[in-house]
Amino acid sequence: MTRLLRTRPLYLLLLPLFFVLHGYLENFGFISIKDSAVLVLSYSVLTSLIFIFSFFVFRELHRAALITAMWMAFFFFFAALHEFLRQHSPILLFSRYGFLLCTFTGLFVILFVFLKRTKKPLKGIRFFLNVLMCVYILVDLAGVAWKAFHPGEHQLSVYGFTHKFDYRTCDTCKKSDIYFLLFDEYASTLSLQQQYNFHNNIDSFLTGKGFHVQPLSHSCYNFTAFSMSSILNMSYIDGIENVKAVTSDDYANCNRLIRENEVIKFLDLQGYEIVNYSVFDLAGNPAMVQQSFLPLKTKLITDRTLFARMNKDIGWVLITKFPFNLFNKNDFLKHLDNNNRFLDLVKKASSVKKPRPRFIYAHFYMPHPPFFFDRNGQRKDNKTVYDEYKFNPPPAYRDYVVYVNSQIRSLVDTIQKNDPSASIVLMGDHGYRTSTTDPHPLYHFQNMNAIYYPDKDYKLLYDSISGVNQFRVVLNKLFHQSFPLLADSSIFLKDKK
Repeated sequence: MTRLLRTRPLYLLLLPLFFVLHGYLENFGFISIKDSAVLVLSYSVLTSLIFIFSFFVFRELHRAALITAMWMAFFFFFAALHEFLRQHSPILLFSRYGFLLCTFTGLFVILFVFLKRTKKPLKGIRFFLNVLMCVYILVDLAGVAWKAFHPGEHQLSVYGFTHKFDYRTCDTCKKSDIYFLLFDEYASTLSLQQQYNFHNNIDSFLTGKGFHVQPLSHSCYNFTAFSMSSILNMSYIDGIENVKAVTSDDYANCNRLIRENEVIKFLDLQGYEIVNYSVFDLAGNPAMVQQSFLPLKTKLITDRTLFARMNKDIGWVLITKFPFNLFNKNDFLKHLDNNNRFLDLVKKASSVKKPRPRFIYAHFYMPHPPFFFDRNGQRKDNKTVYDEYKFNPPPAYRDYVVYVNSQIRSLVDTIQKNDPSASIVLMGDHGYRTSTTDPHPLYHFQNMNAIYYPDKDYKLLYDSISGVNQFRVVLNKLFHQSFPLLADSSIFLKDKK
C-alpha cells in the first residue's frame, strides 16, 4: 500500500470523491447516496478529461496529474476560499473576484512553467497528497457513520399541535378545487401606503370579485423558506438555533418541512389531488422547475463550485457584458421562465374538469426582484434588470407591482370563469424587504392576503391574521374542522454572515 501511495497519483481520483463526500456529510439527510454517487462519477469524468488534455501538454503522467489536481481543487473549493476571505480578510480587495481570478491565473502560469522546466520526480508531493486525501476521506466517513447512528440532531421541526388532534374527514362538505396562489414578497396595500405613499388598487379589484381582504395580515417569518414552512404546516418552527444567524442547514431543513407539510397531508386524507406548480418539492409531487434561493439535493454541493458561485454572484455582469450562451441560463432568468410557465399552467388547470377535487399550489417569484417588467408590461433589458436586482430600488418594485397586478387580474378572471365553485387563497409570503437597521421592521412582514369562498361566508377571517393561522381558518371553514388558532406573531431572521 505504501508503494502505491508513493508511485501512483491516487489523489487525482480521490479529490472529487472527497469533495462530494464532504458535501454529503455537511448536508447529511438531504442528499441520497445514489445522487452523490452520480455526482462523484460526473466529477471524475471531468477530472479525467482535463488530465488527458494535460498529459498531451506535458507528456508525463505525474506532472499532468499534479496540475490537473490544482485546477480541480480551485474549481471545487473556490466558494470555501471566497467565503473565508470575505469573513476574515482585513483587506476587502483580497475577496474580490477580479483579484482572486487574476491571482490564481498567475499562480497557475507559474506552476505550469515550473512543471515544464523541473526535472525533479516530485515523489514527496505525490506521497503527501495521496496520504492527505486518504486521511480526509476517512475522517469524513467517520462523520457520516456518526450522523447515521445519531439521526435527527440539529434539525428543524414544527410545534406538534397536529399530533394532538386526529384529522377528521368531512363526508358532507362540498369538496371543490382550492387554488393557493402565492406571490413572493407581495406587500400589503397598507404597507405600501405607509412606507411609500403608494396607492395599490389590487384590493378594490379583489373585493369587487368577491374576495375578503385581510388588510393587517402579516407573515411569521421574513424569509420565504421559513414563511412557507409555517404557512403550510400551520405552525411556528422549532429548532432555529440562532434567529440572527440562520444557516444553510436551516434552509435545507425548511425544504424537508415543506415537502412533508401538514396541509397536503390533511387534503390528501380528504381525497384531494395535489397539483404542484411551485419551486418546492411536495411529498409525491416534486417541483417541475428549478430555483435558486433554496438549494435542493446535489445543488447543495454543486453550488459551491467555481462556475456555480460565479454564476450566482456575478452572473448578472457576465450576461450583460459578454454575449456567451454559457451564462444565458443564469439563476435570475429562470424565475422569468418559471413565472410564465406557472401562470399558463394554472389557467389551463382551471379549464380541466377532474373526478377528484384538486389543491393547486402555484408559487410565483414576483413581485420579488428581479423586476423583469415595467408598469406597462414592457420587458426591461438584462442590464437594467440586474442593476435593479443588486440595489432593489423601491420605485422599480412599485412599478413591478403594477405589472404583477395585471397578471393577478387575468388569473383571477380565468379561474372564476372556468372553475366558479373553487376557493382561492391569494397571498404574499412576506412583505417588501429593503436594507434596514431596524431590529424588527414591521413592513418586512406585512403581506398581501385575500381569500375567496364561493358562498362569501367570511366570518372566521380576521384582519390581522398571520401565516400560521391562514390554513387553520381555511380548513376550519371548508371542512368543518376545529383547529385552534395560535397567537399571531413575527420572528425577524437574519442570515449568518
